[in-house]
Amino acid sequence: MHNSLTCAADIYIAMHHQPITINTKRLLDTFLAMLSVDSYYGDEDRVVQVIKPRMDGFGITWRSDQHGNLIGDWPARDKTSEPLILNAHMDTVRPTPGMVPVVKSDGVYSDGSSVLGADDKAGIAAIMEAVQAFHESGHPHGPVELLFTTGEDVGHIGSKAFDIADVTSRRCYVFDAGGPVGSVVMRAPGQRRFNLTFRGKAAHAGVEPELGISAISMAARAIDRMPLGRIDDITTANVGTIEGGQAYNIVAPEASVTVESRSLSETRLEKQVTDVTNAATQAAEDYGGEVDIETHTFYQAYQLDESDPAVQLADAAIEAAGLDLRHVSTGGGSDAHEFNEKGITSVCLGMGYIDVHSVKEFMPHAALQDATRLAVELIRHS
Repeated sequence: MHNSLTCAADIYIAMHHQPITINTKRLLDTFLAMLSVDSYYGDEDRVVQVIKPRMDGFGITWRSDQHGNLIGDWPARDKTSEPLILNAHMDTVRPTPGMVPVVKSDGVYSDGSSVLGADDKAGIAAIMEAVQAFHESGHPHGPVELLFTTGEDVGHIGSKAFDIADVTSRRCYVFDAGGPVGSVVMRAPGQRRFNLTFRGKAAHAGVEPELGISAISMAARAIDRMPLGRIDDITTANVGTIEGGQAYNIVAPEASVTVESRSLSETRLEKQVTDVTNAATQAAEDYGGEVDIETHTFYQAYQLDESDPAVQLADAAIEAAGLDLRHVSTGGGSDAHEFNEKGITSVCLGMGYIDVHSVKEFMPHAALQDATRLAVELIRHS
């Protein structure tokens, strides 16, 4: 690991209290330890093995559910308050075997062979250091639940399966949004996914093509009729994959198409369902074929209210940390979708990472430290 930066401990002064020390060297070391292990979905236990030893001695009781989610109970110290959950996910978008994080003066970079994994190991590192710094300060704090989930990037696997009876709190802070630290996601889209299977009739394309019915032609006409791309200011749609056919000289008897649509409005999303369904059905009828349509609600749109106590706590913590507060909308999904749907008010927070899901992924030191300060303030203000 190339390391051209020497980090000294930062001192964060909590107003009207003794200093809380955020050890930036320890924060960086923790972050690098997690980045150095491959934790694609199914291998998150490798991250668990980094987390637990580094959190030993802080009074946290750990347990894992049957889906691999790691849950930690950190009891209150000299303070009675409503509990809160601090959340991040342990998986990355694709395997990172052999990737060596490169530390430079401005941040941590991928070595170019794969993604870095700052999404969302930066969130875990920030939460861990906040707990460690708070514990060492001796400051009173309310009860905190730590929730590190599995399979977020491949379909919110851990959060979808998570049983909210496993936690006490009904407010959660998800360290997993794009944008600067200080961003609060107030609106996030719903998503629908479509699997379209067109069925026609095979025939020899050079001898008797008129006896065949091309499923690929049906799929092409359906796609041409679908509203795609940027539908309006809050709605998008995309054809993701197309598969079909048997050989160049056979009229294709079957073709499959996958489509997704997202919108901040469930009403507009349902219109997309109707439009995609009608386009596929009409195309099949035009050619005398058939189409099977499977529609899946992957997650539902949500909108938080500025008056919600969970949002107000986030706002207060951001301001106390000296960060610029931004209420934003996003086009992406997160574990916050699943928790909100289950009845846990969940606020997704900006992490400041750059070029995630690419080999150029980069985590600025300043953003990682800002996220840690934010986590400290969430604990202090709860």
